[in-house]
Amino acid sequence: MKTVASFALAALVSCVGCSKTEAPVDATKPLEESFKVAEPAVRTTIQTVNTRLNEGNYLAAARAMEPVLAQPNLTEPQKQAIGLALSQMNQAVAANPSLDSKEFYDARARMFQAMRGKSRF
Repeated sequence: MKTVASFALAALVSCVGCSKTEAPVDATKPLEESFKVAEPAVRTTIQTVNTRLNEGNYLAAARAMEPVLAQPNLTEPQKQAIGLALSQMNQAVAANPSLDSKEFYDARARMFQAMRGKSRF
């Protein structure tokens, strides 16, 4: 009986930390790396996006990303970096739902479409 109680207590204690939390995503480095050979205006835009991400101003980061999303022929690493930025923004919304708005939702939808390489229209 003592063994069963000890086992149950051990199982309960070990499950206290069972809830899995997603590791925070930081898209700034992949964005910087994937766009380092882009045109100077695009690199400047990516710097602005990274600054806004670091500040936690995700809507401003999404707004700043708009001209980048309009670029034709995004490379696969660039699409992946955009996907990471989208993941970082989605994590922020999951942690703080008050960040979400129609404008932010629409901006994230455009990021998703650019990442997938599909036109919205």
